[in-house]
Amino acid sequence: MKRRRNSGAKTDRSDSGPVGLQLRNALGLDDSESLDEVLEPTKLAIANEGLRDLVRVDRGGYGVVCKAVDVNTGNPRAIKVVLQPNDEDRMTIFRRECRVLDAKEMPIGIAPKYYGAKEPLGAQPFLIQEWIEGMKLSDWLDGHPQLPMSDREALCRAIFDTYSRLHAANLIHRDVSMGNIMISGRRVRLIDFGGGGRAAQGYISLNTKSRVPTTEAFVSDLVRNGERKPTIADEIHAIAKVCFTILTGQLAFDKTSKE
Repeated sequence: MKRRRNSGAKTDRSDSGPVGLQLRNALGLDDSESLDEVLEPTKLAIANEGLRDLVRVDRGGYGVVCKAVDVNTGNPRAIKVVLQPNDEDRMTIFRRECRVLDAKEMPIGIAPKYYGAKEPLGAQPFLIQEWIEGMKLSDWLDGHPQLPMSDREALCRAIFDTYSRLHAANLIHRDVSMGNIMISGRRVRLIDFGGGGRAAQGYISLNTKSRVPTTEAFVSDLVRNGERKPTIADEIHAIAKVCFTILTGQLAFDKTSKE
């Protein structure tokens, strides 16, 4: 299902401008300090999991991402909160992400480590995962405008290698974008697996539900036009578009495609 976007300054999810032109704002991250949408019962339920110092840092496909500290270890954690739990699509995406992150086949070091999820009565559902120290690819590139071409090529190879490991494990991300690839030190990590699932055709589970989050600037025409759900071939297509942006600073997005 195609994700619609408006032309206003704030968007739910959009990599809608070339590198260097405030992609952070295009990703809808300019209002990250407010916790107003996280209800008090939800904050209490999160605190009951041994997490303190909750701070909102991002907006995702079905809710918001907060950062908290594990009181037992002192380590930071990422908390993803569903803002509208009565929305069936949002809950499907939430539960799908939990299943994918918890899959035994998930290669170590690609996705955030999963620490569990809760659906407390009277509160918003949330999942707890590893906090990845690093930057989204869009922000990282904005901070390295003079990056040599050889380093850009090496980054593209690292991104392809990361997705190759994921695909070899019979898993697929399905929402390749500048905002869902993290640069953490010298490593490439992937986030936002709400559209993820098994790569094998015919696998029947919640992961095959037709509504799969995608980012329009990188998705293939067949997926954008609703002709099929994303496949590994579509994922490679999207990765190539991301790498085109890394190498050229421009989006490989055909504005004449059917919308």
